[in-house]
Amino acid sequence: MRLVTRWDADQIAERVLQVASALDRSPEREGLVVVSVLKGASFFLADLARRFSAPASCEFISVRRGGNEILQIDFSTPFTVQGRPVLLLKDVVHSGVIETYLGEKLREAGASSVRVAAVIDKPQDRRTPVAVEHAL
Repeated sequence: MRLVTRWDADQIAERVLQVASALDRSPEREGLVVVSVLKGASFFLADLARRFSAPASCEFISVRRGGNEILQIDFSTPFTVQGRPVLLLKDVVHSGVIETYLGEKLREAGASSVRVAAVIDKPQDRRTPVAVEHAL
């Protein structure tokens, strides 16, 4: 099997910088909670957090699926999103099911907004509409 390089390290670094800069300029930057869905988005979170001009709260969620159902969500540590904007990070957004479900749960927990960023966005695979604000 031959691996195809979609982006080189410099291209990824440049795009992460662009996303961090856009988020830094966002009116919703104050109090931002960045939630990484493990394990795939953890490196994206690390790269992004290093590029922010000011600290952001960084948290992790693990999602276990069985077929088309979400079976379990684990929070690595308890955290609050009450009244705060949330950026949900994913490695790949396929069907939109996980992102929609997590967005609903975060809004129910009091998040002022929930946005999605991903390394790879595959809108052609959507079963549930979800907006990906930033994709590399």
